Amino acid sequence: MNHSPEFTDIIMSLDELVSACGQERQWVIELIEESIIEYDVPEREQFTGYQLTTVRRASRLSRDFDASVPAIGLILELLDEVEQLRQFKRQSERQTPIIEVEIDSIK
Repeated sequence: MNHSPEFTDIIMSLDELVSACGQERQWVIELIEESIIEYDVPEREQFTGYQLTTVRRASRLSRDFDASVPAIGLILELLDEVEQLRQFKRQSERQTPIIEVEIDSIK
């Protein structure tokens, strides 16, 4: 996966990720099994700041809404989709010229 540099400057092991997010190891493994997060470097089982951010978001969803791991996966997917749509909308608004038209009132 290609992520922006601010998310890839941190490299950590599974144990470090578990420690950084404050969740149980098995819960983080469930996120991996559900493909909510993936190893950034699979052959070395390493994670980056991007995965840490995702795990922390997942942790908040679990805590705030008592969401199951599969539900967390769906919620995160939908939140990402909403963000992509917002970005698309902003880009299209910048590219679309605004045309102002005066309309005379009809008597």
